[in-house]
Amino acid sequence: MEQRVQVLGCKGFKGDVEGVTYDSTTLYVVLPVSKRAGTEAGYNVKEVKFGKEEEFQKMKGLPFPIVAELDLEINTKGIECFGFKAIGPVQQEKKG
Repeated sequence: MEQRVQVLGCKGFKGDVEGVTYDSTTLYVVLPVSKRAGTEAGYNVKEVKFGKEEEFQKMKGLPFPIVAELDLEINTKGIECFGFKAIGPVQQEKKG
């Protein structure tokens, strides 16, 4: 499912930790909290996996936070991203 969201940033990691090889990118995505969350309201940040560390290399220079269109899938691993398209900067609310 494609969804337009606010992305606060990302991290990438490629390497070995205690004999286990890792190669991943994680996006920090702003999502609304569950309507069933009795002790939480508004929005929170969800970590969403997005491919290998090479994806981080492609996006590390973006001017976060940004609005992006993500191709998301909900599956047994949680929420995974299979496509990323930067739309533009987050529009700040004007106070006054």
